[in-house]
Amino acid sequence: PATMEDRVVVQFDKNDVEDLGLIKMDMLGLRTLSVVAESLEMVERETGVRLDLDALPLNDPEVFEMCSEADTIGVFQIESRAQMMTLPRTRPNTFNDLVVEVAIIRPGPIQGNAVHPYIRRKQGREPVTYPHPLLEPILRDTLGVILYQEQIIEIAMAVGGMTPAQSDGFRRAMTRHLNRVEMSSLKEGFVKGCLANGVTIEVAEQLFSAVEGFAAFGFCRSHAAAFARTAYETAWLKLKHPAAFLCGLLNNQPMGFYHPSVLVEDAKRHGVTALPVHVNHSDVRCLPEPGRANTFRLGFNYLRDLGEEGRLAIVEERTRTGDYLSFTDFLERLRGAPLNPRAVRNLVMVGAFEGLGQVRRELLWDWQERTHGIGLRRKLQSQSELRLPAQAPALPALTEVEKTRLEYRISEVSTGKHLVHFWRTRLEEKGVVNSREAMRVRSGSRVRVGGLVITRQAPGTAQRIRFFTLEDEFGHVNLTIYPDVYKRFRREAAQPILVVDGVVQRQDGVWSVLVDNIEALSGAAKEHSRSHDYK
Repeated sequence: PATMEDRVVVQFDKNDVEDLGLIKMDMLGLRTLSVVAESLEMVERETGVRLDLDALPLNDPEVFEMCSEADTIGVFQIESRAQMMTLPRTRPNTFNDLVVEVAIIRPGPIQGNAVHPYIRRKQGREPVTYPHPLLEPILRDTLGVILYQEQIIEIAMAVGGMTPAQSDGFRRAMTRHLNRVEMSSLKEGFVKGCLANGVTIEVAEQLFSAVEGFAAFGFCRSHAAAFARTAYETAWLKLKHPAAFLCGLLNNQPMGFYHPSVLVEDAKRHGVTALPVHVNHSDVRCLPEPGRANTFRLGFNYLRDLGEEGRLAIVEERTRTGDYLSFTDFLERLRGAPLNPRAVRNLVMVGAFEGLGQVRRELLWDWQERTHGIGLRRKLQSQSELRLPAQAPALPALTEVEKTRLEYRISEVSTGKHLVHFWRTRLEEKGVVNSREAMRVRSGSRVRVGGLVITRQAPGTAQRIRFFTLEDEFGHVNLTIYPDVYKRFRREAAQPILVVDGVVQRQDGVWSVLVDNIEALSGAAKEHSRSHDYK
C-alpha cells in the first residue's frame, strides 16, 4: 500500500512496463543540479543579481574554447579522462557539438565504430558520407554516423519502410538481448524493408550491423541534449564565477571524477584564492569570502570529526553573541555544545584559531592541560619527582610542510601550497620535470615526470591497459601503463606520489606519457593519497 490513501504501489519489470503500454520514466538524482542551484544563490548573495540560466545564450565562444582545451575539471559529463582526451580533437564550437560530445563517449558509439569516424570528419580529415541519400537528413548533425536512439527510429522509418509504432518497436527490440533466432528475424524484416526502398542488400546489412552494435548502449538525443545543457551551464559557471562554482562542488561531495583536493587545486590554478578554516570567518559550508573577488573560505564541513550539530553550534553562537575573542572564550561559550574532543583538537591543529594570534602547538598544550593535565600531574607527583608544567614551554612553530600535511589530514584539501611543492627540490634532483615543462616536450622524446596520483583507471574495454593521472603544483600529466609494465611495478603504482619514466605521445593536441618505469617517492605519507580509482 502507498502512503496516499486509496493508492497501491505495484512493482513491474522495466520491460513489462513497456509491453503494458505504461509510461516509463528514468528519474535521476543529480548532485550537479544542487551544485548549480547553490552556486546561483552564492552569486546572488555576492552581487545582488539573480542569474537566470534558462535565458543563458548557448553560444559563448569563451565557454567553447575552455571546453576545447579540455579545461573541464568539475564540469558535468565532460570531466572524465576519456572526455578530456576527446575534446581537443573534436573542439566543440556549437551547442549541437556539445550534445554529440556527451553522447559519443559511451559503449554504444564505441561498439558501433562511430567515435573515430566522427572525430576524423569533425577535423576535416575524412569526407562526410552517408550510407544512402535517404539517411542524410537523419545523420547530418552527427556527420554521417549513428549516435542516438532516435536515429534508429528514423532509419527504420526512412529506409526500413516501418511505421512510427513499428520503428519504436524495432528500437526496443534491438535494445534487448535477443537470441540468434530473434535477431535473425528482426534483420530479415529490416533488410526486406530496405530493399523495397531501393537500398542495396550490402548497404542494408551494413546499416543493420551498425544499429545492432549500437542499440543496446545507445543514448537518447533528448537525454544527451539535457545533459549537454547542464554541461554548458556548469562550464559557464566555472568560467564566470569560479569561486561560487567551486563552493557548490565542495558542498555537494561526493560526486564527479575527482577528490575535493583536485577541485581546489584546479581552482587555484585559475586564479581563485583559497582561505583556510577560521573560527570567526568560516561558515557551516564553503562560501565565497565577502568583499574579496575570486576568493573562497573553507567551511566547517571540511573539518574531520566535527558533525553537523557541532558546525551549527559554532556558527549560531558566533551569530548570536559575536566573534570569538580567544580559544578560552570559544571553549567557555560552547561549553555543553556537541563538540567532541577530537573536533576541538582538529580545530586547533588545522589553524582555526591562528587568526586570533594563538599558536597551534601552544593551544594544543593548553587544550590537553585542560582535559588531562591536572589528573596526570597528580598521578605523577604521587609516584615520582616528575612534574608537568601548567604553562606550555617554548614550542617550535609548525613548518609550512607540517601545516600542509595537517590540513590534508584534517580537511583533505590544502588552501596553501600543493603537497608536491615541498618535494620539488628532491624531484628536480631526480631529473623530474614539472607538468608545465613536460607539456612542451616533443612527441617521441623520453621524459621523467612525477606527482600525486589523482586517478587510476582500468576500463574493462582497454585490454588491461591502465590509465593514471598525476598532479603537481602546475597541472596534470596523463599516463598510459601497459599490462607488462604494471605487473612489474604493481607495488610502486599503489603509492601516493610517483616518479615515472616514459615516452611522450602526441596526437591532435592531446598528449600523454607511455610509461616504462615507475618509482614510488619514499617518505610520501600514505594519508595524502587522494586518488579516485575506477574500473
